Amino acid sequence: MTDPYKKISVKPQAYQWLRFGEIKPTGWMQAQMQRDLVHGFVGHLDELVPDLIQKDDIYGKDRLTKTAKTKDLGVVSKETEWEVQFLWWNSETQSNWRDGFVRTALLLENSAYLEKVRTYIDHILATQDADGYLGIYAPDLRFNFSSENGELWAQASLFRVLLGYYEATSEAQILDAVIRAADVTMRAYPMHQSQPFKATKDYAGLCHGLVFTDVLDRLYQLTKQETYLDYALWLYAEYSEATLSADDVRYIHLTDPAYRFHAHGVHTYEHLRSLLTAVYASANPLLEGALSAYLEKLDLCLTPSGAPIGDENIDGRQAHASETGYEYCSIHELLDAYSHLLQKTGNPQWGDRIEWLLFNAGQGARHPQESSIAYLKTDNSYSMTGPLHPNDPIDPRNPQTRYKYSPAHQDVAVCCVPNAGRIYPYYVKSMWMRTSKGLFCALYGASELNTEVNGVKVHIKEETNYPFDFTISFSITVSQPVEFELSFRKPAWAIGLEVKTESEWEEEHGIIKIHKTWKTGDKLVLNFQAKVQTNEFHKDETFISYGPLVFALPLNSVAK
Repeated sequence: MTDPYKKISVKPQAYQWLRFGEIKPTGWMQAQMQRDLVHGFVGHLDELVPDLIQKDDIYGKDRLTKTAKTKDLGVVSKETEWEVQFLWWNSETQSNWRDGFVRTALLLENSAYLEKVRTYIDHILATQDADGYLGIYAPDLRFNFSSENGELWAQASLFRVLLGYYEATSEAQILDAVIRAADVTMRAYPMHQSQPFKATKDYAGLCHGLVFTDVLDRLYQLTKQETYLDYALWLYAEYSEATLSADDVRYIHLTDPAYRFHAHGVHTYEHLRSLLTAVYASANPLLEGALSAYLEKLDLCLTPSGAPIGDENIDGRQAHASETGYEYCSIHELLDAYSHLLQKTGNPQWGDRIEWLLFNAGQGARHPQESSIAYLKTDNSYSMTGPLHPNDPIDPRNPQTRYKYSPAHQDVAVCCVPNAGRIYPYYVKSMWMRTSKGLFCALYGASELNTEVNGVKVHIKEETNYPFDFTISFSITVSQPVEFELSFRKPAWAIGLEVKTESEWEEEHGIIKIHKTWKTGDKLVLNFQAKVQTNEFHKDETFISYGPLVFALPLNSVAK
């Protein structure tokens, strides 16, 4: 075989996502999400940057036209011709923030914020054109580009919000709106008859547009229509054959053993999901080889906390604990990509990576008291000031501001804060998955699951202070006795395991399995044993870990 984009068959996915909202957080995760919603940036970013969100109805009356020349993007710099290409930027700020805001309000069932969510959803539905179009461009401009644009990107980020809301509420009109809008785009860029990534001058928006595959993958899972997967495979092929600024995921680069990632980190890590979707849309062994090559190249980019280089470009570097930073956007996009790897492959190692990344880099880039995050962070954080990269000259007139803590980062770009609001809802939705035999506990944390198995209502309460404690208790309530398999991930760091249950259990390939007829009142307890470990990093440094946590030594410092 010589054609890497040829479809052989649809490759079966190991697990199925549960509907968003079936898993809800409790414990410290719920408390942190509640603070971020009620008192922090997750619930109030629109008030912090009103010009970017409240005053720019970019999906409605303020859609972009050929006459648009400038827009307040919140970036403190002079207006130039190049900035005109960023007119799509507020769609990213708005939709990524809304994604985290909507999902957090739904998970916490906060009535005051749910009312705000409903108002937003109704407004977005009212912007849908008669032909089904949902997006940021007026008729004179949409689908008619030869340069940088945010068409697919603005749609992808918005449709993810709507699909999350649909899953939590089962409102058929929401799914119908997304299907109609996706169909408009698929007709406007017909397969094998158009070039959506052909551009004389591209930058971030056009390249972000490849993650339209996120929407297509989920639509396939919800509707079982293979057309969505076929289109996702074609989009990856078009992207892979184009010449673009963020091109690490191109097949020709992935299959070059000497090639190292060089592009903008966020693009590189989110595009892993597009490549993965193409693999499962085609079952093509050449693409499977490209995926394996991607993961090998990715390992070179990971710091001890699990975070990937993203300050801003990778530039062929190898991760360094003190000198290579990472965007919060990169943390979230890689975590989301890991969750897709876990769902599709069934390999529990991706669960280990998700927890390591979130509990170390994800928590470490948050301010320990205030509701704010570091746009960029290094593992060894000696200072939040100074140059962007170690050898950069310092310009007092234009200081770097990416490493500071902020609830908005409006002087750089309001992109990382919205993604910081998405990261915990996306972790929570990945905690349990459906298997062919029952349910799989993929990630740990205090939570409650409400779902159905074989037509029977199942409630599972998970009680734990994980990752600070490794004892995890599960209580089962069912509407009637029902037979299925409960399975649980055994973390790779666990040196021992105790399962307290009256039922028989087995462990296979890092998965603990219990198959029985479950009744209300059934309980089980997992107790993982860990030890403090000294880990080698690039042969000249070490770091200390315990379970899924990396130790961090506080430094004397002055905060300004």
